[in-house]
Amino acid sequence: MKLATILAAAVLFCASPALADGPCTPAVAATWGTGATTATTNAAASPALDSPVARARDLLARARLLDEAASNDDKAAIELTARLPTLRASAKAARERADRATGDDRETLVAHAEELEADVIVSEAEVISRKRTAVDNRQTAAALRARAVHIVREPPPDATSQNGASCDPPFRFTADGRKIYRIECFR
Repeated sequence: MKLATILAAAVLFCASPALADGPCTPAVAATWGTGATTATTNAAASPALDSPVARARDLLARARLLDEAASNDDKAAIELTARLPTLRASAKAARERADRATGDDRETLVAHAEELEADVIVSEAEVISRKRTAVDNRQTAAALRARAVHIVREPPPDATSQNGASCDPPFRFTADGRKIYRIECFR
């Protein structure tokens, strides 16, 4: 019963790393500052419709949640690691008692020793799993933070020039400061 409880707890509390981005959506016209201060009225609106700042904030919030999950996994791994020597000692003592026992008690003691040994093995595996999950969550959180910085620093895509852009002004500036004229504005 104790083993089943530990296994159920391990399955319930092991968090998998979150995915960084949702499904790919087609490119939409994005401008700086639109939607950054107002809430989106449509709950099913695509994240591509948000401003780069709102998308970056969302990524930072996801990274924060992953960092919290990683710290919770670290705490759980530390607690389990602290319990392991006691579990090992009790499993060893139970195995020695079972080896010395004779008669009807032998089967009961062997079963109890096997249960404790299985508990030790599962606890060791859970410690390893939680440490790996914490590392994965921290790596994903770092990637999300880097993506948020990249989203904010890169200029918004110039989707308006491809979809009948306004010709006021008839040019745009590139990231390195060059002025590029829109050909469609001179027709």
